Amino acid sequence: MPDVRARLAFPGLRAEGRWARRALADMVTLFVEEREVVVRLDASGEEYAAPLAALGGASWRGGVLTLHLADDELQLGEGEGLDRAWHALTLRTCTLPEVARGLRALGAARGRWGDAHARFFAPLLQARRRLEGEEPMDWKVAGFDASVLDERVRATLATVALERHGERPPHRRALEAGLLDASEPLLHQLARVADAARTVHEVDDAQRFVAWRTWAGEVRLLFVQADRAWGAIARVLADEGGDAPAFSP
Repeated sequence: MPDVRARLAFPGLRAEGRWARRALADMVTLFVEEREVVVRLDASGEEYAAPLAALGGASWRGGVLTLHLADDELQLGEGEGLDRAWHALTLRTCTLPEVARGLRALGAARGRWGDAHARFFAPLLQARRRLEGEEPMDWKVAGFDASVLDERVRATLATVALERHGERPPHRRALEAGLLDASEPLLHQLARVADAARTVHEVDDAQRFVAWRTWAGEVRLLFVQADRAWGAIARVLADEGGDAPAFSP
C-alpha cells in the first residue's frame, strides 16, 4: 500500500476547466497528498489546494482524470501516470471507516455463549477486512454485501435457537423470534447500508465521493447497531435461563 503520508507528484499534465474557483488552461503538476490535492501551474509555480474531504467526486476515463470540487470541474490529461494518480486519489479520499472504537460488546467473547458471540460478529468482521485491500472503490462497496450479511446474521440466530431447543420446536421458534426482535435495529441498518451502496454505484461522477462518505457512515453505524444488538441478544439468552454472555449492558 502506498505511504499515505507521501506527497505524490504527477507532472506534465494539461489542465482544462476550473479548480479552486480559478479557470485553468495550463500545463500543471498534480500533487496528491495525505489530506489535500494540489494543482501547481508549471509556468508560474502558483499552487491551488483543496482538501480531499471537499472533493465531490472524480473519474478516470479515456486517459482523462476529471476532478469535481463544489461547482468546479477540472480535466487533466496528456501526462504520464494518471492511472496511478487516480488510484492514489481514490485510496486517500475513500478512507475506511473506523468501526471498533468505543464498542463494548465486540470484544466480549467469554462465557457459555462465547461461541454464539463469535459467530454473530464473524460475518461483519470478515466483510470489514475485505475493505482493507487496494481494490477500486466500487469493488469494496460491492464486497461489503449487506444482503449476504443479513442472511448470515439470520442464519446464526436460527442456529443458536436450534442448538438451544433442538428437541422442542415451539421453544426454538419462540427463541428465534426473540433473537430476531433483539436484532431488528441491526437488520434495519443493513438495509440502509444496502441503499447507500446502490447510490455509490448509481450516482454520477461529480457526487461519487460524497456517496462513498455516506456509505462509510452507514457502515460505521452498522457496527454500532451490531454492538447494541448483542447486548439485547444477551438479555434474551439470559431470560432463557442459561448463562448470559459476557457483555450485557
